Amino acid sequence: MRLEKKDAFAVIGREGRGDGARGAQWVPPLWRDLQLHMSEIAALVRRDPDGKPTGIWGAMSDVGRRFLPWEGEGLYLAGCEVDANAEAPAGWVKWVIPAAEYLVVDCTPQTYGAVFQQTLLHALPEGGFELAGAVHEYYDPQSEGGGMSLYFPVRRV
Repeated sequence: MRLEKKDAFAVIGREGRGDGARGAQWVPPLWRDLQLHMSEIAALVRRDPDGKPTGIWGAMSDVGRRFLPWEGEGLYLAGCEVDANAEAPAGWVKWVIPAAEYLVVDCTPQTYGAVFQQTLLHALPEGGFELAGAVHEYYDPQSEGGGMSLYFPVRRV
């Protein structure tokens, strides 16, 4: 668990909207669609000096696009980090995630639910933090085992 300030950043991907309680039904198809059509945005994806993508995100927002937590329904964007001036091709959506300070917690797909709840119910309040927006999922493209972190915004900057 660590605190991290992150400037505003852009993500281009596949967007969906649905019932937060049923995310397991409507979110995975967004990831499959991203994987099937990744070649359409490959030239836009931010890359490290070795040519690997710098970040793959499961970004979330309220339906009003204010990057607040889901309340019943929510928006989800399965995508890749891009330069701020990148334009989304037809059929793709670009979000600019606002700058924030995050409590970053590592997890795996298997521990996701438990880590999410533990952080909301214990780590945030015990650390003197309040959730200041929607939580985002970060998938480390450098990780062999699918390294994953949850970004809990604790302060907008």
